[in-house]
Formats: sequence, structure tokens, C-alpha cells
Amino acid sequence: MKKEILNDALISSQKEREPTSFEKLDTFPEIVQKYLRLVLKEGIEPIYYARLLHSGEFRTDPKQPWFSIKGFYHYLSEKPAFFWKGKIKPLPILVITARDFYYKGKGEVKIRLNKIIPMGKDTGPDMDKASLLRFISEMPLFPSVFLTANYIRWEEIDSTSARIFIEDEGLKAEGIFTFNEKGEIISFEAERARLTRSESSIDKWGGYYENYQDFGSFRVPTYFVGIWYLPEEDFEYVRFKVESIEFNNP
Repeated sequence: MKKEILNDALISSQKEREPTSFEKLDTFPEIVQKYLRLVLKEGIEPIYYARLLHSGEFRTDPKQPWFSIKGFYHYLSEKPAFFWKGKIKPLPILVITARDFYYKGKGEVKIRLNKIIPMGKDTGPDMDKASLLRFISEMPLFPSVFLTANYIRWEEIDSTSARIFIEDEGLKAEGIFTFNEKGEIISFEAERARLTRSESSIDKWGGYYENYQDFGSFRVPTYFVGIWYLPEEDFEYVRFKVESIEFNNP
């Protein structure tokens, strides 16, 4: 799937596109307007592709220790799509690789031990929607998508939060972004399928964003944490730190 996404990015790089404009910004909820004015500049090329490297920590159970993780992303923004691959080394002789993608309405997660032994694979309608929700939650990393995408719409909730709706290939999802006084997005929440070895359930999921920094003409969070808000306890399962991010250079 990585090859398909990179090929689409190369095709997109040949297109002429209008520079970002705040002309229709007043159609957005006020807090979203404030956010977009903070993280974007008018007159620049919108993001159609992003490549990101990250470090961080990961665990699969609240009682499990944290393991170091490194990974990379490829994102498309003109149609929702991403490819992610991460690597964990719980022991010197063991390497766990995980691959996750969303592309043309389909999502998939695949996990292998030492690049050979299958440890798990998730596909199907629940996985499709879960992957699309992951895409939404990571949109602050390529923020011009909020201004230019024709597959999303907003609904104001109050002065610090707004609901986002997304539709792609007949698949629909929604969630809530919360903003601070500066206008930065600080958290995301949604109902998402949680897939374990024994069962699948719909639970509250999301996380928070910190440490905004400028990358060229865009301002993005460089630290984000994933959380399952389970009935018994909040389960913080991933912490990602952005090491580098590059736009529109497939």
C-alpha cells in the first residue's frame, strides 16, 4: 500500500492548485477559524502529501511496561489516506513490526515478529472505520487539510470545541476536537472499535496534542498521546514524538 500512496502523491505533485485562502473562513465555527489562522498562512501551497518520522513509546496493556518505538508515516490529504509502519524491540533478539494503513475506504493492521512470523491481522468494516478515525485524529499534523478538504464538515459545539464529520468511499466517521485559548487543538475524542484477540467493542478513544512548532509555513503539534477511555480506567497506550516532518516532497 505504501507504493500506491507514494504513486498518488507523485501524481498530485503534477497538479496546479490554488494557494490557501481565508476568503470562506467565516463559514467555519469560530474556534476553528481561530485555529486555522494560527497554524496556516494565506497564499501558500496547501499540503497534499506529508512524510513524518517519529520516536516514542508503546504498550498493549495497562500492566505492560512501555517499549520504545520508532516509525514513519506517509499521508495524503486530497483524499484520506495514510501508511504507517513502526518497529518495537522488546528484547535485543526480538523485533515487532506493525503496519497500518487507510486507503480508498479500506483499513488494515498487520503485526509480525522478526519480520517473518505473523502475530495478528485486522481487516473488515470495523477496521476500516477505525483507520479513518485514526486519519482524522492525525490531521493536525498536516493542517491545511482542514481548510481545503471537501470530504469534511464542521459543527460548532461551544467556544472551545467543534465536531468534525468525514465521509470517504461511502464510509462515515465523526469526532470532537477541543481547543485551548491560543486556538491550538489540544485533544480529540471519538467512539472507535477496539479490537483485541478475544473480542471487539466500541469504546471512547482519542488523545491529546502538545508542543506546537513551526515547520515551514505550518504549525503542528510534535507530541501526541493515544488513549482508550475504558469503563474500568483510562488506558494510555502510545506516545509519539515527531522527529521530522516534510510536506509536498514525495
